[in-house]
Formats: sequence, structure tokens, C-alpha cells
Amino acid sequence: MRYRASTIGAGLALLALVLAGTAEARNPNCAGGIQYVVQAMRDKEKGNLEDYRREMFKAVDRLTMCSVEDPGDLEALAYLGWTYAEIDSACQAGQAFEKAIAGLRAKGDKRAGWAVSNRESYWAKNFNEGIADIQAGQAAYSEFTKEPLDDSEKALKAEAANKYAAAIAALERAACLKPGDARTARNLGTVHALMGDLVKADAILRAGLVAAPGDSDLVSFLTLVRRRYAGRLLDEKKYEEAIGFYEDLLKDGPNDADLHSGLADAYFKRAFTLEGDARKPDFKSAGDQYDKAARIRAGEADLLFNAALAYQNAGDFAAAETEWRDFINIRPEDTDAMAALGSTLAELKKYDDAAVVLHKAVNLKPREKNLHRQLGGVYSRADNQPKSYEEMVVYISLERGTSAENAADAAKKAPANSDAAKTLASLGAPEELRYWEADGQKYETWFYWGRNVAYTMRAGQEVAKSDWGAPPPKLAKPAPVVPPKVVGRKK
Repeated sequence: MRYRASTIGAGLALLALVLAGTAEARNPNCAGGIQYVVQAMRDKEKGNLEDYRREMFKAVDRLTMCSVEDPGDLEALAYLGWTYAEIDSACQAGQAFEKAIAGLRAKGDKRAGWAVSNRESYWAKNFNEGIADIQAGQAAYSEFTKEPLDDSEKALKAEAANKYAAAIAALERAACLKPGDARTARNLGTVHALMGDLVKADAILRAGLVAAPGDSDLVSFLTLVRRRYAGRLLDEKKYEEAIGFYEDLLKDGPNDADLHSGLADAYFKRAFTLEGDARKPDFKSAGDQYDKAARIRAGEADLLFNAALAYQNAGDFAAAETEWRDFINIRPEDTDAMAALGSTLAELKKYDDAAVVLHKAVNLKPREKNLHRQLGGVYSRADNQPKSYEEMVVYISLERGTSAENAADAAKKAPANSDAAKTLASLGAPEELRYWEADGQKYETWFYWGRNVAYTMRAGQEVAKSDWGAPPPKLAKPAPVVPPKVVGRKK
């Protein structure tokens, strides 16, 4: 995550009000404390830092007593905030500034603007320091959560850690000086997120939204952090926590495709930790969530693929059929999806539809053995054993067989007047010839890939013609059972 932020420009307000000429005598500690602040700032400008520090601490002592003895002196209280800010007691400074500003505003006192400006100056100083340290940390080691590969990277990561620690300290001071500031909360959350502490980042950003409800930057960054945390739960295989987290996120973003997809991933992965039918509800939930994501993000085929696969694993074949068909409408030549749809249709006993889909897949990838096996399986389930046999011998040949080095030379060895010799004479040499055995019998399968047909021979005699180029037969009514030429048995 690369974060960019702009610094806030502001100079320190070194303003002192005229103390003389007041209508009433001021509490001595209030007056003396203010005098110490004014003198300390003058010494600081001159570079006389020893006297500056001594005078500032005296100012703190006197103004603290002032706040007890005369709590109504809000101007002195604002000076107390100033002194605390100078000695890096940011939280005490913020409290004093906040009380003084609220009181002065309630009175309509123009000095409230002076106090606000002074507080803003110290806030901007610390805020800008924090931003600079964030950027320096990223420059030193951009992916802080990545393990260093060598000593050089270890040193850079250590440098980044120091910069991020400094950024946290500066931004925490800024948060104390100006409680509830959305920019401070967002950047403080950023540091923790960059360091991989997403839980801490989440807490800071949530607290920021309590103080600044509806801040768009806080909302969007909190959403990003929570998604990353949910993703981490998935990576850590904490599926129950991830499911709960995504469900909570979806309450605020019901139309967010990424959240639905993340929840689907959690259900899908949890399903694999279960056994048997206990998996099915999780697969079904995964399918529902992938489907929702796919409908929100129309046209994203991978979501449809995932939904179909989840439904298929759940045994909801009707839902799986819809998803597979929608996927294939987008990617019409994806044979993996066709194979899955074919299996789904077979489970629904839609054998004609299954054969049509698998027939198309076989013709797109005729050398893919498993497509022949699957098509043969559909024919078998539909009780068309001859067609099943045609496809199964192709599968066995591709699965077990070895190719002749030169198919044309091998084909010329066919016995005279045999079926093999007649095939050679009529069709020419095959593009591929594979040798294989079953039950002690030797077979040859001659592939004419360009014609989408293959012939299986035993001792030169044809035992099967596998014509996957021809349209599949109708299977709505099972074909009559014709005893096939069983591979491995003598005629």
C-alpha cells in the first residue's frame, strides 16, 4: 500500500497579549506565568535555550497554580496550553487549549481565535512531522510486512520501523493537541496498517469516525483496512472469523462485489475442512455469494465459474447448470467449463444436452483424452453402449498407448486385405498411430485428427470406429443395447 499525504502549512503563533491596563488586578500566578511564557519565547528566538527551558518550566508551574486559583482566567489557561505544547506535553496541552477555547467561544471572546491559531500551529508541526516520517519509512522499506531476504534488507526494515515509530509518536501528539481530527486519525491508522497491525488501524479509524461521523476519507480507508484484515483471516485459515467479518462488512456494503466474493471464498475454503455431506451447506453458501458478486459485477466470468463450481460441489446441479451456461456465453470455447457443464447435465439426467456440450468440447480439443472419457461416460449412462465404446477406446489409446515414430510407415505394415489395409487405401496414412494393450491383446488406434475420426484395429481387423465428428445421436430414449466388440476378448 503506497500512501501519499500533503503536509499542513502553518507557522507557530508567538503572540502575547498586552497585560497592563486591565480593569482589575490579575492573579499573581496567572500574570507571572504569562510573563514567563513571553520571556521564554523571546529567549528562544535569540537562541538562549538554557534560559528558555528554565522559564518555560516556571511558566508551567505558575500557570498550573493559576488554573486552580482562578479557573475563570481562560486566557491564562490558553497560555498554559502553549507552555505544555512547548515542552512536548501534547495531551496536557490539548486539554488546556480545548477548555480555554470552549470557554472563550461561549463568551464570544475574540481571543478564542488566537487560542485556536496557537493550537493549530502546534498540531500542524506534529502532523507534518508524522507525514514526513511515514514517507521516509516507505522509502526505506516499501513492503514492511515482507520478510527481509538478507542483512541489507533487515537494516532497511529496521530503519523503516524507526521512522514509523517516530511517525506514530508525532501523530499521537497531534491527536492529543486536536482531538477528533479526521486527518490525524487517518494518518495514524495508515502507519499501523503499513506495519501490518490492521486491528490497531481498525480501532483508530473507528474512533476517528465517532469523532468525525461520515468523513469520506476515513470511511473509505477503514473499508480498505477491514477488507485486508478479512483477507488475512482467510490466509491464516481462520474461516469462522473471516465469515463473521465479511458478513459484518456487508451490512454497510450490501452491493459490494468484492465483499460477496470474499465471503464466498471463506465458505468455499471452510467446506474443504469438512467431510462428506457436511461440506454441502458451505459450498451452497459459497455459490450464493459468488452468484451475488457476479450479478453485481456483470460480465466477470471468473465469478460465474466459481459459483458454478461451488453449486456443483454442493450437489445443487440445477443452479450449477445456470452458472455454467452463463459462463460459457462469455467464454464459448472454454472446454473446462464445457466438461463441468456436461457432468452437471448428466447428474440431471439431461443426457442429450450433456452429449451436445461434450461433443462440442471434444471437437474443440480432440486430443484431450478426458473429454473422450467423459463423453463415453454420458453415452454409457444413457444406455448407448456402442457410442460409449467408441469414445472409451479413444480414451484408452490416448491414456495407455505409445505413438509410432512414423505413422505412415507403421500403417504400411497392415496385413494385406485386412481392414487396416483397406482403411489405408481409402483414407491414406493416419496422422497418428498409437499402440496399446488390454487383457493381453495388442491394439492399434489410427487417428485421422483432421477428419475427427479414429479406427481401432486388432491384428489388422477393425474393432471400433470412433467418429466424434458426427453429431451425437438422440439419447432421450435409450438406444437398443448392442453387444460391443469388447476390448481384450477374442472374436
